[in-house]
Amino acid sequence: MVRKAPRFSAEDAIRLAGEIYGLQAAAVELPSERDQNFRLRDSAGAQFVLKISNAEEALEVLDLQNKALKFLAASDTGLEWPHVVPTRSGNEIVPTGSEGGPAYFVRLLTWVEGRCLGYVRPHSPELLASLGRGLAATDAALAGFSHHAAHRTLYWDLRNAALARRHLGLLSGPQRRIVEPLFDAWEKLDWRTLPAGVIHGDANDYNILVDETGAKVTSILDFGDMVHTATVCDLAIALAYVMLDKQDPIAAAAQVVAAYHQRRPLAVAEVDALYTLAVTRLAMSVCYCAWQTSQNPNNEYLAISNRPAWALLERLAAMPADWPRDVFRRACASHEGRPTPDLLATRRRHLGPSLSISYRQPLHIIRGWGQYLYDAGGRAYLDCVNNVAHVGHCHPRVVQAAAGQMALLNTNTRYLHEHLAEYIERLAATLPEPLSVVYLVCSGSEANELALRLARAHTGRDGVIVIETAYHGNTNALIDISPYKFNGPGGRGKPPNVEVVPIPRAAAFTLPRADNLAAFFCESALSCAGQVILPPGYLRAAYDAVHAAGGVCVADEVQTGFGRAGSHFWMFETQGVVPDIVTLGKPIGNGHPLGAVVTTPEIARSFANGMEYFNTFGGNPVSCAVGLAVLDVIRGEGLQENALATGDYLLRGLAGLAQRHPSVRDVRGLGLFLGFELPAAEEADALVNRMKDLGVLLSTDGPLHNVIKIKPPLVFSRADADLLLERLDRVLG
Repeated sequence: MVRKAPRFSAEDAIRLAGEIYGLQAAAVELPSERDQNFRLRDSAGAQFVLKISNAEEALEVLDLQNKALKFLAASDTGLEWPHVVPTRSGNEIVPTGSEGGPAYFVRLLTWVEGRCLGYVRPHSPELLASLGRGLAATDAALAGFSHHAAHRTLYWDLRNAALARRHLGLLSGPQRRIVEPLFDAWEKLDWRTLPAGVIHGDANDYNILVDETGAKVTSILDFGDMVHTATVCDLAIALAYVMLDKQDPIAAAAQVVAAYHQRRPLAVAEVDALYTLAVTRLAMSVCYCAWQTSQNPNNEYLAISNRPAWALLERLAAMPADWPRDVFRRACASHEGRPTPDLLATRRRHLGPSLSISYRQPLHIIRGWGQYLYDAGGRAYLDCVNNVAHVGHCHPRVVQAAAGQMALLNTNTRYLHEHLAEYIERLAATLPEPLSVVYLVCSGSEANELALRLARAHTGRDGVIVIETAYHGNTNALIDISPYKFNGPGGRGKPPNVEVVPIPRAAAFTLPRADNLAAFFCESALSCAGQVILPPGYLRAAYDAVHAAGGVCVADEVQTGFGRAGSHFWMFETQGVVPDIVTLGKPIGNGHPLGAVVTTPEIARSFANGMEYFNTFGGNPVSCAVGLAVLDVIRGEGLQENALATGDYLLRGLAGLAQRHPSVRDVRGLGLFLGFELPAAEEADALVNRMKDLGVLLSTDGPLHNVIKIKPPLVFSRADADLLLERLDRVLG
């Protein structure tokens, strides 16, 4: 578009101001890349900017800019905005041009006083914070603005960095080695996780005005790059220029980020993308400059103006790759809540002492995203153990589903609702026939409690067979069928109607006393036993024996379902069996209180004995919306497939650790349900706490508390596996 920039003189500007606006004024041309701008001053001292657009600028884009200025002027941003001045005939945009030549559009804006940020030195902390607040206020206001012309292809839009990447061949070898990895990182961004809207798009240091004290931003000018894109791009572009010529560019950028976050809180995905986007802007700038230089080799100004960008890129290339991201995370985690010791003291005073807390030095976690948790100081922790956040902490699709439905309606199953119908239909479709009747509850414990009632109603008996060290929930009835609890501290021992079979080492199953047998409860892989995978054929032998004795078989998939096995959606499918009842919890709602029981029509009919079953919150529209979103994400993002590929990779890596470190014993697992043994509980506890210090969260399990369990969110990647293995190798060594 630079080729079709207007070429009007100051005398032309004076003439246009008089003819179109009735304004008698002196004119001085201002710098501009693709348009022309003239500063006008009339005899009374009033000042204006006459803007003459590039011949290729669409009228609708100019209308976008004018409407955005009006919208911002009516918003509470704390900044001063130019006002659009109409012509004598009342128009805001008018054409002009010479006969036979290209047509240009003319606009007139009021002048805003101030100094360009690029001319202000030094950039004090107060000034940088003011910039962050001002830009955040602008973006927050523009969140309510829309215009069809903003949905355009713009070569400066950070989404279109590939257009600049085409010019990499114009860079020297050393320059290319700096810039190419920046484009590689840009290609890995997940734009779906970044909130989008209309942005200013060019908050460079000559489009930002500062007051006479040099400590406060007063306005943001030049809306020519407005576009609908990821909102965080506005901040990233500003940071690219803020970092220029700074002794500590990351610290300067962090001051802007922290102030921005206070006014418009950034999502974790935005914070993590911010540095990549900022350096992408720099990469685009040097690539476009290289192209312009190739077209105008005698233009020395292009090379001179590009030197600060190259100096900055060279400095940034020497920094650890993740360090700027971590600094920005800390800048956004300026937690103003109660200090950690106070929280711990309050917890000890008012929470029951039977509630445990993880780690010798407890973590004060304030946010989560994907496979990461963040503490009050902004430090990130790789979460390798929270299997509840199945599709990742705070997955935007799940959050939006919950918030959207909560804003409309939240009742119960006594009313018809589309979400309820769709969810039970889709959930049942994931299971083999004849499992087709769904009961929705609020937790895994509620699910297992209901499963116990179903089994007893169907058989007319109350005996239960369970696996040694099993845990099925926290109600009285479930404690009675959980050896992990009734044989543990504070337990009262095995009830007379419960039989316990050992953790299986082979496919054989010996049925204990079964004259009163109602159900066999078994996790499809044993969690509290220490991440134990059942021997092939074990469940088939057990189910056959239980069915022959008139009992029903309950597959507890509370910890193992929804694709964690990798090879199958349900862990029981790895055994080639079909249970009579399946119980679901934990991952089903990605942290939302949701659970389910799925059974056969025959068992459901036995339960319908005249006593109504009702669950106040089970199956409410919000929970169903969340459940649907979780199913969508598992399928849409290929998380079951990721569990298989990443789990196999991690299992091989753990086996390699076992070969190098004798203390690592039996390594086992399927998909992202993994574990390995250490010699004793003390060693396992020490490892878990040391790994926490290194930014990786693990936990222990098993009857001897010597098993390190690994059950991360299914977004856990191969890179995450590499990090986990590297830290384990370091601690074990």
